Amino acid sequence: MKALLFLFISFLFIAGFSHAQDDRTDRLGIGIGPAKMYGDNTGVHSKFKFKVLPVLSLDYNKKIETHFDVKATLGWQMVNSGDFYNTEQIDKIAESNLPHAFRGNIYYADVMPVYHINPNQSGYLPSLIKVYTGLGLGYFYSQRTDERLILNDPLRRTETYSASDSGIYLPFRLGIYKDLQSDADIGLEATLVVSPFSELEGNDQQQKRIKSDMLMQFQFFYRIFIGK
Repeated sequence: MKALLFLFISFLFIAGFSHAQDDRTDRLGIGIGPAKMYGDNTGVHSKFKFKVLPVLSLDYNKKIETHFDVKATLGWQMVNSGDFYNTEQIDKIAESNLPHAFRGNIYYADVMPVYHINPNQSGYLPSLIKVYTGLGLGYFYSQRTDERLILNDPLRRTETYSASDSGIYLPFRLGIYKDLQSDADIGLEATLVVSPFSELEGNDQQQKRIKSDMLMQFQFFYRIFIGK
């Protein structure tokens, strides 16, 4: 009888505790981490020869219901082609009147619905680590200094010039986070930015296996709760 009474009291305690756990609220976050670009003149990806540079972003998460948020993100990523091509490859790119190198910045903004796979729910024990994913739509602006070989120059001189591109992109995100004792959480987020119609780096020679240019980002996030 005592065992049954103990189990009953324990159940009430757990149910009451977990009932209060459906507490996700609106959040404001900042993220930073490493990133790379997948483009036509951004390295030899099959041999893992490419630049890894910083990415920084701000996001706002608006809770819709237990499983869904709407997430808005503003971000910046540094980009640089690096120096991975030999003379023959550079000549081939120059023959198409395209740049073989660049450096610059990409600015982007997007909105996406976010699905929380295992949120805290009334009647359930809270999850220690929570997982979410989402697919959205955004707009980018790529601002660069491009470099191109001057054809038929015996000294193999190059010219540099300002260039830019812009267009829509599709962001896909997968993240995990953990609530802190303070009104905040920390997490890790992987993002794949796909530009299906526009060039991120000003080169459309299609030397890569996948047609679309992409950004690949991995960020550490700190988010504070707002709206409580």
